[in-house]
Amino acid sequence: MMFAAEALGGTGESRHGDAVRWLMDMRQAVTQLNYRGVVAYLKDKHVESFQLVHAFTGGTEHERLVSMNTPLREVVRNAEKVSCYFPDTKTVFVENKPPRRSVLLELPEDLKQLSRHYDFKLEAQEYVAQRLSQVISIEPRDDFRYARRIWVDLESKLPLKFELIGENGQAVEQMMFTSLSIEEIIPDSELNASTKVDAFTWQVNRREAMPLRSLKWALRSVPDGFQMISYTRLIRTPTEHPVEHILLSDGFSSVSIYIDELGGDIVKGHQKKVGAINAHSRKIDRYLVTVMGEVPAKTVQAIAGGVHLQVNDAHD
Repeated sequence: MMFAAEALGGTGESRHGDAVRWLMDMRQAVTQLNYRGVVAYLKDKHVESFQLVHAFTGGTEHERLVSMNTPLREVVRNAEKVSCYFPDTKTVFVENKPPRRSVLLELPEDLKQLSRHYDFKLEAQEYVAQRLSQVISIEPRDDFRYARRIWVDLESKLPLKFELIGENGQAVEQMMFTSLSIEEIIPDSELNASTKVDAFTWQVNRREAMPLRSLKWALRSVPDGFQMISYTRLIRTPTEHPVEHILLSDGFSSVSIYIDELGGDIVKGHQKKVGAINAHSRKIDRYLVTVMGEVPAKTVQAIAGGVHLQVNDAHD
């Protein structure tokens, strides 16, 4: 059963407000409901399936995501940290006090603020995983970000399906629940990591939060709406070689800036595109700066071009 968007009635402004309210309900549902399901991801023409378990207990979120096909991985998240396990390579990434919340979608705190950069519209109602959902389109008001479509379950308000739309108007990334159940209680045993880490054979990579006052980089050409979400340092064992990481986000679209101190010559202006992800690298003094994210190429180019060392550190 499908309804035309025009049947929703109201002015464009009122429909925009209706769509924002749907997304606010979705954000609350993603955070506060107990649910489990199987999620299929289509990315770079490759399909991956995951088992997802989510619980909200004592005012705290707990989440566990386990891959069902190669490459094997497991992600466990709570308010204190996110741990990503890769059994094939015996590698684990640990981040304390993570800035992001849902592993399903980027969910901004202030949707109304995003109206400066995106237009929200209610579209048709469609079935996903045998559940009726409201389709919401998210159109950028400039060409620094991608469009999106989200299918929100009428009953639970959970996102059942998600599409990221590339520059050519085609979906370059999709997420969809193939099965979903809402639970009264999720046992703690289902939220704990099943992967066992051996400190002698596993490589443990830690992401540590850094004070902003220690940031020696200036960002001079960040598109309007993108703000710094976190500044961290990634420490990889056994070399303990640090890589700085600056995370920018406008609420939906996020961009990572990786800064690695290297020796030798590096090709300037190196550009790469994989599916929805664009990346741009350049050498600044003794550092390799790589900007990447699920944003158009011009966005990463602009940000990379504006990264500069503070003057007093440029020739240490």
